[in-house]
Amino acid sequence: MSNQEERPQVLLLSSNVRRRYAEDILTALALPRGATMQFRYEAQYVAPSLQQKVANGTVIQQRALIGFIADAESPTDAYLLPVRVAEIVAAECVAEVFLFKLRVTDHVDLDDYSLSRAEIAVESRKAIDKIKEGNGVYYPALLKFPAFPIRTNGDQAQLWISVARRLALHPYFEKTYFMRVDQPVHLTSAHEFAFGPEGRLSLGDLQPARLPVSFYAQHYAEAPKIALTCETDGRFLRVSSDASHDVALRYDSTEFWLQPDASSFDALTHVTIRLGPEDNGAIPVTSVTFPVIIKHSRVRLVSRVVISALGAFLVAAPAILGLHSSLALRIVLAVAGSAALSAATIVMGRPRN
Repeated sequence: MSNQEERPQVLLLSSNVRRRYAEDILTALALPRGATMQFRYEAQYVAPSLQQKVANGTVIQQRALIGFIADAESPTDAYLLPVRVAEIVAAECVAEVFLFKLRVTDHVDLDDYSLSRAEIAVESRKAIDKIKEGNGVYYPALLKFPAFPIRTNGDQAQLWISVARRLALHPYFEKTYFMRVDQPVHLTSAHEFAFGPEGRLSLGDLQPARLPVSFYAQHYAEAPKIALTCETDGRFLRVSSDASHDVALRYDSTEFWLQPDASSFDALTHVTIRLGPEDNGAIPVTSVTFPVIIKHSRVRLVSRVVISALGAFLVAAPAILGLHSSLALRIVLAVAGSAALSAATIVMGRPRN
């Protein structure tokens, strides 16, 4: 890091021992800034000093470094690579399982890391040995760890692909497609939608958004067939663009259009972006899911109330004016009032899905 104050205080490692663990790394790399994810560890894998900080609550809001580790016991094939920086927004121990809720922030600059797997393995062995020396044994979740040669300043897209290229050097990821989801942007302007403190994205029902997505793979092969898909609940939030793309390149970018829809109340829904083989084969799948709050437009609600009130008044106006008023005027007022009530009830009030 550029200075000591910016150095992460917590190191959270995930491995390829199970497929889900490896896919957690892909998720951490893919999530847009401000989105949240969760890491899970049995108590025996959390260093005692970190357990204490979880117990007294002092770990909250501390910076964490997410990393990938494989073959930790091998003298020649050990592989430890920083992946992304995050902020710990919640941590608890439930039935001997530690849960860390993380808000991802910066990608890391790995320019000081070689693009040779053998050289990374040598440096990884040194780092793992220092972890063991500082903690007595190896823990994947810990406070005492060596300073990694990383920075977080720079173009985030370049930092992302720098990490992806080095992850792809490990055999487990060599056929994997890596994904990056950018901040959602308003469909007709450059306004970005930021994630809230809880990791939720908020969209108004009159705020369509586009979701830029990029992907990269070290190698391309015709089989298995790789697909990039976007899925929503289809009711409160729907995809108004193509929801699926066949991936026939090593790297490219695209975007999905999201259309919010809340007829008369706020709603909580989700977006899931998936990149990987359609058949869930041996290749790890990159998948990110984040919650979305669809906020009913207060302006639209007020407009509906005003137009409804105006329509009701116009419909009642002929009776108020009485039989002595012009028949033509009464007909015009009644028709105008009926049109206003129809617009407020049928057009503005109907669900648009």
